[in-house]
Amino acid sequence: MFNIVKAEYMKTGRSMGRAFVLAFPLITFVLAFVLTMGMANAYAESVWNWWYTLLLPVMLAVVCYISIAGERKTGYYNLVTLPIGKRKLMMGKIIYMGCTVLVSNAVIFAGAALGGVLLTTSVPQGGAAAAVLALTAVQLWEIPLFLFLSIRFGMAAELLVCLFLTVGGTIAVQTGKWYFFASAVPMRILCPLLHILPNGIRAEAGSPLLNMGVVPVGICLSAVWFILATLLFLNWFDNREGK
Repeated sequence: MFNIVKAEYMKTGRSMGRAFVLAFPLITFVLAFVLTMGMANAYAESVWNWWYTLLLPVMLAVVCYISIAGERKTGYYNLVTLPIGKRKLMMGKIIYMGCTVLVSNAVIFAGAALGGVLLTTSVPQGGAAAAVLALTAVQLWEIPLFLFLSIRFGMAAELLVCLFLTVGGTIAVQTGKWYFFASAVPMRILCPLLHILPNGIRAEAGSPLLNMGVVPVGICLSAVWFILATLLFLNWFDNREGK
C-alpha cells in the first residue's frame, strides 16, 4: 500500500492538485489578514474559521476532481491494467488524499500560530495542534464522496454538493443536532479545541460549546461515516469498471 500511495504522490508532481494543497491555505491566510486587519485576537481565529467551514472542503473537492481527471485522460489505464486489484489502487488514492488534508491542516496550524504570535490570538496552541489531527479525521469521509461525484457527475455537481454540505453543516451545528449531519461535526468539535464558535466569534469561558466530550464522539461518528462511504464507493467503482 505504501508504494501505491507513493505512486499517487508521483503522479501529482506536475499537476495543480499538489499546488492547491498549499495554495488554499495561503488564500486562507490572505483572506483572514484582510478581514481582520487592525483587530486584536482575531487573525488566527479567522484563519481556522474560514478554513474548516469552507476552504478545506472546497480544496478537497477540487483536488479529488483533478486526480480523477488525470485518471480519465489515460482511460483509467493504471487502474485497469496493473496486476493489482482496482479496489486496492483506489484505496491508495483515498489514503493519499487523506495525507494531503493532513498536510494542509498542518500548514494552517503553522500559519495561524505564527500570525497569532505577531497579531495576538486567544486560540490555545495545544488545542490548535490537536485540531490538525481531529480535523483530518473528521474530514476523511468526504474523500470517497467527492471521488464518486467527480467520476459520476463532474466538477460542477461536486462543488454544488460541497456548498450544500457546508451550508447544511453551519445550520445543523446551531440546532444542537450536529451529530446527525456529518459536515457539522468539524464545526462542533473544534469549538472546545480552538475556543472559537462556528460563527468565528471567541467562545466565552463557561460556554457549553467548550465541552471536550464532543471531540471523541465526533471522531467516532466520522470514522463510521468514512468506513461506510469508502466501502460503498469501492464497491460501486469495482462494479462500474468491471462492466
